[in-house]
Amino acid sequence: MTYKPSSEWTTHTSGNILQSDPSLLRAPVGEFRPHLKQFPPDPKILLLEPFYPPEAAWGSIKTEQGFIPPLGTIAVYRWLEEKGYDVSFFDTQFGDHDEEGLKNLLRENQYNLIGLPVFTPTANYVFETAKLIRSTLPDCVILYGGVHVTDCAVKSLEESAECDFIIRREGEDTLVELIETLKSGTIDFTHIKGLTWRKDDGTIIQNPDRDLFPDLDELPLGFFGDLDLTRYVPHPTQYVQLPTYNVVTQRGCPYPCTFCEAHVALGKKLRLYSPKRVVEELKILKFEKGAKGLYFQDSTFTLNRNYVSELFDLMIKEGVNDLLWSCTTRTDRVDPELLAHMYEAGCRNILYGIESGNQQSLDVLKKNIKVDVQEKAVEWTHKAKITMLCSYILCLPGETEEMTQNTIKYAKRLSSQMALFYLPVPYPGSELYKICKENGGLRETKNWAEYLSIDFDNPVYINPNIGKERMKYWYKKAYFEYYTYPKTWATNIRSLIYNGGIKRNIRGVNAVISLLLHKSSYKG
Repeated sequence: MTYKPSSEWTTHTSGNILQSDPSLLRAPVGEFRPHLKQFPPDPKILLLEPFYPPEAAWGSIKTEQGFIPPLGTIAVYRWLEEKGYDVSFFDTQFGDHDEEGLKNLLRENQYNLIGLPVFTPTANYVFETAKLIRSTLPDCVILYGGVHVTDCAVKSLEESAECDFIIRREGEDTLVELIETLKSGTIDFTHIKGLTWRKDDGTIIQNPDRDLFPDLDELPLGFFGDLDLTRYVPHPTQYVQLPTYNVVTQRGCPYPCTFCEAHVALGKKLRLYSPKRVVEELKILKFEKGAKGLYFQDSTFTLNRNYVSELFDLMIKEGVNDLLWSCTTRTDRVDPELLAHMYEAGCRNILYGIESGNQQSLDVLKKNIKVDVQEKAVEWTHKAKITMLCSYILCLPGETEEMTQNTIKYAKRLSSQMALFYLPVPYPGSELYKICKENGGLRETKNWAEYLSIDFDNPVYINPNIGKERMKYWYKKAYFEYYTYPKTWATNIRSLIYNGGIKRNIRGVNAVISLLLHKSSYKG
């Protein structure tokens, strides 16, 4: 079941974090919380994308934001739905809901348990959303899940008194076991693997990790079930033609990249849906959801060459290769033969994490790849008539301004159709966080929103060799130099001949202009 917004929802434009009275908490930490023993036998459950303003996700990119269905939250929703629970999913990320509207939704439905996903840049907003929930439904059980609270489970409970439980790593089985335990009336949760919780005296308990889900084909068929997807229009970097919906073929990543937290929640062992199952999902998207495109959201889609080759053959055989698609992968996981096969199966755009034109920096990031290998793969992709988005990280630990400039020159030489530039964002739990701290440039902050990888008005990491103001200078300069470079324009014009997408390109240009015209409002 899904909740349909009523006319009482209004546009939320203030951008302020929600405020509530701490005295409205159901019970202070350290006191027995009776709502845990009053859990009903047939609970109403809500999985809620937390309430935050658009700038919390998109910064200064106000003209061409994009929205994709939150697959992690929806996967848990589908699992609970399949198990027969009374569960709803509601998404506030479009920025058109206000506080009173959310309160009305909560009052109207009287949910007994509400789960919220937590990512680092939106963590403070999640905590404030929990305050709003607690003030509206004092007896509701509130829990968090996601990569941020998997990394920072104890800290998150300390920062958010409203939260009762944190589910670490994958949530399907842990949440079901938690619900059944609550239904039994017990307040002992020590047996539930993957759970972080408080005892009556306020002591925070970290139960052992739960084993990751072994067979993805056992998950319910139909990634999105009965959910309405019409409002989800991706960012122009993530689609070829609309409507496009995101899918995954795998969980887990074996690569040791120091800037990435993916393995923290999903593990390092690669687990795959069968090719047959993936094609079944694609048929549902095509014939039931009206999809014309796909975004394979896997972190390294072509990691297993034999697997994707079998998948491409089946996509072609079953006639779903007319769903033109984008994917994310590594430059050392493609070759001319595979790229040709990808094109035949419908691939028209690839997102490569290039990161740097300096081998020293690639080694710091533990990319396990050489600069010349990346350059060769980009050349092959141009020849395969597949467009590219390449992303780069500037001012990494150990870099000088000359090295930063070298990465910009390298990006211009590769001349993918699109490029994104970032400054280092060392997320807690990542090895890069430790490297930046040892480097002496990590700034401690309690404002998790400063981990947003757009604008960089007040970077979390300051490279001691470069300094804050020069880092901000190189960030803007990279975009300006890249998108005014004649070869970049020539590459884009050529791609229009064989790959269309002029409207998508216009959206991309508008997004870049928003970044270049942004002036910091930070007062620090």
